[in-house]
Amino acid sequence: MLDAIILPVLGQLGHAIGSVLPILATLSVAFTLLHWLAEPCNPGVPWWRKPGLVTDFVFMFVLPVVGGWARVVLLVAGAMFVYGLSEPAEIERFVGGGHGPLAGLPFWVQAVAYMIGTDLIMYWTHRLFHGASLWRYHAVHHASEHLDWTSGARFHPINVVFHSVLADVVLLMLGVPPTVLVALGPFNVAMSGLVHANLDWTWGPFRHVLASPVFHRWHHTDPARGGSMNFAPTFPVLDVLFGTFYMPRGVLPDRYGVDHPMPQGFLGQMAYPFRRDPEPGTDPLPGH
Repeated sequence: MLDAIILPVLGQLGHAIGSVLPILATLSVAFTLLHWLAEPCNPGVPWWRKPGLVTDFVFMFVLPVVGGWARVVLLVAGAMFVYGLSEPAEIERFVGGGHGPLAGLPFWVQAVAYMIGTDLIMYWTHRLFHGASLWRYHAVHHASEHLDWTSGARFHPINVVFHSVLADVVLLMLGVPPTVLVALGPFNVAMSGLVHANLDWTWGPFRHVLASPVFHRWHHTDPARGGSMNFAPTFPVLDVLFGTFYMPRGVLPDRYGVDHPMPQGFLGQMAYPFRRDPEPGTDPLPGH
């Protein structure tokens, strides 16, 4: 039964994971060219010499595997406990996009629904991860002091599962097929790199339409500035609607990172949310 359920999905997700390397190679070339051709948001070393680069690359290759398996487990659980499916053939059709109100719609409508739906879900889960109870997991993402495009991959697995993976699974359970996720995967990866890139781009009059590097880099600053604002992954209009848009004209963000010690290596950051503080009262504040 497990083979009949999991293997077809893993085949599609494996294709997405297998595309990580060429996508990263393409982004590396693109952002290297942009380093030489475009104005940076902040002065500093080029991305290939920044501290923590090795840690970023470890995250890039580990998290797609974690996220892939998490999607499979949550989707199969949803098929069984939400839709009441039990037969392997039924579950296989379900994970292929055969159930839910969006299942019979044209591909482009499913793609639009996926983009809007996941952005809305991730907006709110992102805000939850800035709360006191979940901040330790999200602090791993904010730990980069030298913010650049590779920083977009640095997330704790708990953060990934209950943020982007959860959003994907909700839309899959509504009938969006995995082919939509595969088709939009390169765009999502490129967008994540772009909004973290060291560029002074704001998109001008379209600043509320699509997330820009300056828009998201404000989110990585101190919470007294923009660090508790700009939660939308792709569409800043959500921040406008919910009162969390912050992008002052004529000012660029700077000074990134968290205000407490953070391990620099991959394993240390994996363990960070579970460690005990050496002294009472030293737990980091959310939003930093």
